Amino acid sequence: MAGWGDSVIQTPDHRLRIFISSALEELEPERLAVRDTIARMRLVPVMFELGARPAGGSEIYREYIDASQLFIGIYWERYDHAGIENEYLAADQLPRLIYVKTPAPGRDARLAALLDRIRDDARVSYRQFRDADELRRAVGEDIALLLSERFNPAGTEPSTDARVPLPLPVAPNRLLGRAAEQQALSDLLTDPQVRLVTLTGPGGVGKTRLALALGSSLREKFPDGVAFADLSTVVDPDAVGMTIGNALDLRTMPNQSAIENAVAYLRDRSVLLIVDNMEHVTPAATDLSTMLDACPRVTILVTSRVPLRLTGEHVFDVPPLRIPEATDDPTVAVDRDGAAQLFVERARAVNAGFRYDADGAAAIVEIVRRLDGLPLAIELAAAKVRVLPPRALVDRLTRQLGTLTGGARDLPARQRTLRDTIDWSYQLLPRAEQEMFARFGVFSGGFDLDAARAVAEMKDRYAGLESLTELIESSLVTQDNRGPEPRLSMLGVVREFALDKLRSDFDWEDTQERHARYYLAFAEATAPPVGQTSTDPASVDLLEHEHDNLRTAINWLIDKEHMVEAVRLGWMLWPLWWLRGHIDEGARTVRRMLEHEDAAPRRTYAHMLFGDGAISFLSGDKDRARVQLERVLPILREVGDQDVNARAAGMLGQLALTRGDYDEARVLLGETKEISERIGELWMAALYHTRLGLVPFNEGDYAAAAEQFNDGLRTARKTDDHLGEVVALYSLAVTATAADDLETAAQHLAVGLRLSAAASDEAGTALYLSALSDLATRKGDLARAARLASSARKLRAFAGTAWMQAYVLPWPHLGADLDAIDYAEARDQGYTDSLQSAVAYALSDIEP
Repeated sequence: MAGWGDSVIQTPDHRLRIFISSALEELEPERLAVRDTIARMRLVPVMFELGARPAGGSEIYREYIDASQLFIGIYWERYDHAGIENEYLAADQLPRLIYVKTPAPGRDARLAALLDRIRDDARVSYRQFRDADELRRAVGEDIALLLSERFNPAGTEPSTDARVPLPLPVAPNRLLGRAAEQQALSDLLTDPQVRLVTLTGPGGVGKTRLALALGSSLREKFPDGVAFADLSTVVDPDAVGMTIGNALDLRTMPNQSAIENAVAYLRDRSVLLIVDNMEHVTPAATDLSTMLDACPRVTILVTSRVPLRLTGEHVFDVPPLRIPEATDDPTVAVDRDGAAQLFVERARAVNAGFRYDADGAAAIVEIVRRLDGLPLAIELAAAKVRVLPPRALVDRLTRQLGTLTGGARDLPARQRTLRDTIDWSYQLLPRAEQEMFARFGVFSGGFDLDAARAVAEMKDRYAGLESLTELIESSLVTQDNRGPEPRLSMLGVVREFALDKLRSDFDWEDTQERHARYYLAFAEATAPPVGQTSTDPASVDLLEHEHDNLRTAINWLIDKEHMVEAVRLGWMLWPLWWLRGHIDEGARTVRRMLEHEDAAPRRTYAHMLFGDGAISFLSGDKDRARVQLERVLPILREVGDQDVNARAAGMLGQLALTRGDYDEARVLLGETKEISERIGELWMAALYHTRLGLVPFNEGDYAAAAEQFNDGLRTARKTDDHLGEVVALYSLAVTATAADDLETAAQHLAVGLRLSAAASDEAGTALYLSALSDLATRKGDLARAARLASSARKLRAFAGTAWMQAYVLPWPHLGADLDAIDYAEARDQGYTDSLQSAVAYALSDIEP
């Protein structure tokens, strides 16, 4: 038997053997965790296989135990007859590490008695654990401590010289925009429970630069130094150990691998080891695990485009630098946000006289936004200011990958152009993942798993998930888990690279077609009926969420002259264009369709004409609206499209009202009412009443006008018709104001404001806030009026012209000077209000 002072038994491979004892079956995961930990430490686990323990006697136990130098016992609830107790007793002369799982409410009384005796034995190490991961860490730490104190299986003594790791590389410039990441990572790396942190992210995001900054700032936390091992030029995973040894400035020891040599040196030292660029040699990750198991005071910081997938690994995804919001003041953003600061500093490094004015600041902001805040891309762009001012650079960045070349000569070759940086990650992928990556380039903005499956042709719900995981771990695709479903996306420059690969190497046309068909089906399943969005505002939110992809899909369908499908998708997008302030986009899209009218069937062509007329109507272009609607109405009657017929007649009727042609208006509006009642589209009947109410209003008969508007309101509420209800309420408020009944007007405006805000209708909300601002003016509360007017102006800036102005009478504003200096504070507050806070403030002064 081998005791503490005895010679180690020389088994054929001369390695330390560790006997593992436990009850079988109930602790199988824990047995495997301990076995794997021992194997990673290049030691030999000795254990009976599941079900192989002999029924009686201790001779076989003793043969195994006598050939071992360390005993590990793992216990929980089961006693498993006398086997585990016999094994423990047979190992009396060995060092014994005992691990007891807790809680154990059903522990066998015989095992409880044995554990009581073990706990009282001063020669035994006794620890409790909760799960396999905690056990794995405890076993690794305890074996490492025993090895450093008692054993040296390779026959050599660990190095005791005072050598310290080689100095860290000196960063060429200061780190910008990473204060939050530095603090979070410093907290992680100084947490005793955290031993391995992996910085992941796409090439060029600044992982190495951040790691160097952390190494410099944490020197005092690691008494034996900070080491930096650069693997960028290593091609063989077996050479990783040698590179780490070189970083530690170690001499090679005979009969030891490079990793064993490093372990011998680090076993009792407190060191932060930075391992840079590991994504292409990940098979060597097990060497890092060996070091962590054997060296309890070592912490490892890895940079890699993919996680290592090691137990205890903490993955930190390094984001791009913060970029300014679209609404930020560019001159403020350039001094505040890391991406813009980086551009300015690098620009001044290549052009000492670089200066920028307000227009230059706006151009810088646009550059860093187009580059998604990616540090390498920003540095490459800033290098161009030698020959191009920022405004000229903006124009060139429409093709980012082609413009961003010529990086510093001391960068690795793969990082001298942005294309090479991305290609480095791409070339590491298997062919199947390359194809999936290229296909994902067709997505604009984010996409979910269902869309990914459809576009990449994953045959069932779970097919392809392994390849998708590979792309995420390679940082070519990013994942956002903040919502109810994971959402995937690509940085803009990465997407451009993917599209280039899709065009050159894969199925460009078929992939674009699958994308368009998927989002057509998505829109048909999601879009609410026009006029009923108040019953399901979330559906418009879903369309908004996929707006970029829907825009890409409809443009593809138009380009390929799939006009029936393009018009059908446009019909589904109408609530999005209407309620979210995208009327201008809708107009451009419909007019693009009309350029392909020869490819459209007659009914489809009629829908295109109507769309152009309707959008012109909503935009206030009454002349174009009248021309297009008068052209399309006979065609709609001819093809028997009653739904669109009723819509077109209603709009023409309202245009007749605005011209004062009441006879024609009544005929056209009567046609709308008759058709809508016949086909069950009562929301159009509600609009009939509100439009017809304009006649008595214009004649000064406010009571008759209010009666018509109330008829429209009642009809709209029968069918949950958002459009008809908010139009009727606003019309009633205008009528009450004209009749000098401000309290009634306020009540109507309050109800309509709530409806518009609930539907996230920013344009309609702005119109209601503006009306309430006028009521405050009439009451003499000009500060309140100024705040509400500013809130309305801000919402209109985002949402465009209020669509509802096409349906309602103009509000009779008093025209007070709300821009006077006396109300500057109130105006500023209005501009800072969100939609929700603006609505809450507007309603706070109105009795329910």
